[in-house]
Amino acid sequence: MRPAQRKRIFFSLLLLLWTAAVLPAAPHLPAGRAAVPDDTLRTATDSLPASAADTLVRPDSLPADTVAIRPDSTARNAVPADSARRKGGSPLADRVTGSQQDSLVYDVRTGNLYMYRKGEVKYTDLQVEAEQIKLNLDDKNVAARGEVDTMSNKYIRPKFIQDNTTYELDSVRYNIDTKKALIWGAHTKEGEGIITGGLVKKMPDDVLHMKGGRYTTCDAECPHFYLQMTKGTVEPKKKVVFGPAYMVIEDVPFYLLGLPFGFFPQQGARHSGFILPTVGEETTRGFFLRDGGYYFVFNDYLDLKFTGGIYTLGSWEAGAASSYRKRYKFNGNFQFDFAKDVFGEKGSADYVNQQNMQIRWTHQQDAKFRPNSTFSASVNYSTSKYNQYNATDMNDYLAAQTSSSIAYSKNWAGKPFSLSINANHSQSLRDSIMSLTLPSVVFNVTRINPFKRKNAVGKERWYEKIAFTFQTNFSNSVSGFKQKDFMKKEMFDQMKLGFQHQLPVSASFNLLKYLNITPNFTYRERWYFRKIYRDWNPETERVENTDTTHGFYRVYDYSASLSANTRLYGSYKLGRNGKIQLRHVMTPSISFNYAPNFGKESYGYYRTIQSDKHGGTMTYSPFANEIYGVPGSGESMGLTFGINNTLEMKVPTTKDTSGYRKIKIFEAFNISSGYNFLADSLKLSPFTVNVRTTLVKGLSLNVNATFDPYIVDDNGRRIDKFVVSHGKGLARLTSFSTGFSYGFSSKVRSSSSSNTPASNNPDNNTRADVEAALNDPAQNGGFFNQTENQYATAMRRAQMLATQYYDFSIPWSFSFNYSFSFSRPGKTVTRSQTVSFNGSVNLTSKWAVEFGAGYDFEMNKLTPGTVMIRRDMHCLQATFSWVPVGFRQSWTFSIRAKSSVLSDLVKYKKTNSFIDNYYSY
Repeated sequence: MRPAQRKRIFFSLLLLLWTAAVLPAAPHLPAGRAAVPDDTLRTATDSLPASAADTLVRPDSLPADTVAIRPDSTARNAVPADSARRKGGSPLADRVTGSQQDSLVYDVRTGNLYMYRKGEVKYTDLQVEAEQIKLNLDDKNVAARGEVDTMSNKYIRPKFIQDNTTYELDSVRYNIDTKKALIWGAHTKEGEGIITGGLVKKMPDDVLHMKGGRYTTCDAECPHFYLQMTKGTVEPKKKVVFGPAYMVIEDVPFYLLGLPFGFFPQQGARHSGFILPTVGEETTRGFFLRDGGYYFVFNDYLDLKFTGGIYTLGSWEAGAASSYRKRYKFNGNFQFDFAKDVFGEKGSADYVNQQNMQIRWTHQQDAKFRPNSTFSASVNYSTSKYNQYNATDMNDYLAAQTSSSIAYSKNWAGKPFSLSINANHSQSLRDSIMSLTLPSVVFNVTRINPFKRKNAVGKERWYEKIAFTFQTNFSNSVSGFKQKDFMKKEMFDQMKLGFQHQLPVSASFNLLKYLNITPNFTYRERWYFRKIYRDWNPETERVENTDTTHGFYRVYDYSASLSANTRLYGSYKLGRNGKIQLRHVMTPSISFNYAPNFGKESYGYYRTIQSDKHGGTMTYSPFANEIYGVPGSGESMGLTFGINNTLEMKVPTTKDTSGYRKIKIFEAFNISSGYNFLADSLKLSPFTVNVRTTLVKGLSLNVNATFDPYIVDDNGRRIDKFVVSHGKGLARLTSFSTGFSYGFSSKVRSSSSSNTPASNNPDNNTRADVEAALNDPAQNGGFFNQTENQYATAMRRAQMLATQYYDFSIPWSFSFNYSFSFSRPGKTVTRSQTVSFNGSVNLTSKWAVEFGAGYDFEMNKLTPGTVMIRRDMHCLQATFSWVPVGFRQSWTFSIRAKSSVLSDLVKYKKTNSFIDNYYSY
């Protein structure tokens, strides 16, 4: 016998002795039973080559020189590091541990260790799980493969886990020393994508080199679509780079949808890098490359993104966006976008060549940071046409107005003082009219009882109830100017600047135990810095502004009031044994107010001038256009009165621990009016009525009405004669309005992972917004009076709605909206009555139908109606939108991938509408 053979036998005996000492006692397999049934060897086709001496296929019985554990054993097996020193190789850095459910077989001749049925091998950060594992500590190789489950007839894939990355595969060979692996049929997930490699070579730095792999976002066992890659490289959690590739949809290759190369970033954490542009086409601006740029990450608290785009018909855009955060202090976002918009043929009537921009800034302060002071900002400023030409979000596109606010507030702990400073902006996107307040300052002193004793003894005295508050306002504002005049002389000339101080003094007394009496005296003073004089111009024969003087001017006034209110309760019992209870709460109130005549010449607030060429006169105030107005020019003395009612009912129930269920019949039933003692006629004010009730849970009805006690003449003018004196009732109905909306749906079968409200979700108001925009005369000329361009704008909104996400977990939903209004101030009557509804129903778990329509009762015509049919195709969604009748009839059909990663490659849209001549969508 040769020395080498003796040495091999010696080491084998040592290993057998060590295994017997380490493993727990276990009975041997019964005599005559195969180590593993033949059917366990019928594995899926694998590219692992097997030789007679090196194979995972075992003989029918255990040879004499093997060791096995019982099939149900899950004991851990460990191989010492020094046992690897067999053929002169370097020792292992750590122990190799493993387990299996079936059997462990050691082949003395080859040095191979075989593990069967849910085998597991661990070494440092490496973990291999498979139905069949072969381990050889001589050459430090690990091989694994799966097998077909006899019950489900599915191939059980091995798992290769390293550095917290899991690969599912067909088979693998791995060398512990070199940390290289050869993998067949690798299957792993990187971000939203799923990568499957044909033949993969894993390098020591975990980089994967693939041949014949594919990339998809479909998680089906047989993907409905994927990107077939001829070759590629994967850096886990960093990027995927591939060479020539083409799309495969439902196993049909589309070579025209190919790419010469590609790149998918996979890093989870923020990092600096290039932003790949979006490629596409718009009818109005041509082919484009947009939203490409570079993203900078400076640290964990600050980043910056630059993006841009270019269009073949002359338009271009650029933008910058930044986010910042200081933990436990504040956070915010800033965004600036600029666009050069070019539309149409130069020289044509509809040619557009404009520069538009947008600025957005949000800032929030942590509530725990400086609790006595806060600072916040919400700025949204844009040129009037920016959203029309450049909006990519439906809410931005539908917006008719933008507004901004910057606010700072502070209060002093333990003191009755507070301060707030605000800057505000609002802008109409229809006519570019703007308003600015820069700034508005309010200083408040809360309620103080100056006569209250510090150490009170006995009852509270009447004068101790006297209290006052104080408020100072400063404002610098301008309104009604065009956007083109922003920060120009025309804007500054219209600015209004002033201070206002208010000092209300009041007290509250209880009279006859149930009557609350509140006297009040208010002193108000305004500080202005200019006077605008007006006079008659005989040349132009009209009153014109003649002079503006600047200085310091005090304008003050004062008033007094006395109010009283009480509360009355009534209860009634109905039904058998009075089990049904009604509770009525009535709150009557009355208030008397008086203010002297500040139009007297002694105050100097008003002037009388000539108003026409015949010598007529008029009275005006030089302070009439100032920010806080001017005191009234006549004496005023009036009375306001009203009554508020609530009505509730309690009915017996067994579902409540109290034994009763409360039902609100009227949440409010309010009536109010007034009386002017000093008016020469029409002293009684119209009566206003408000009724609010809940019909069913989630459905509230609100009714508003106005009743005029005076009649009108043949010309529709009010005259000083009561309606009741002419036998026409108590009052004349002059206005009435009501409306309600309600939405309901079946229970959601499962929660949706999308953060975007689905189009069939009752909480999503997008459809209602679209319908309101379609029918708004101010926006589009109304449904029946639109121009062609206005219709194009409306149709773009409707078609944007068709691309919304649909939640198939909601089996059905339905919502409707009803509104009615009536107005008759004189002889002219105007009415409006519309109803609209929309809903959805899932015909199957994959097919859904959405519908929406409405009716205008005054015009006796249908309002826009649409039908949408959606098909859930697992990782794809198909949508067919149809406007069936009318001059707006059109249809749109689209198929697109749900995931955003491959949505630009896997999409199809076809539409039939002349909208393409005007807008892209």
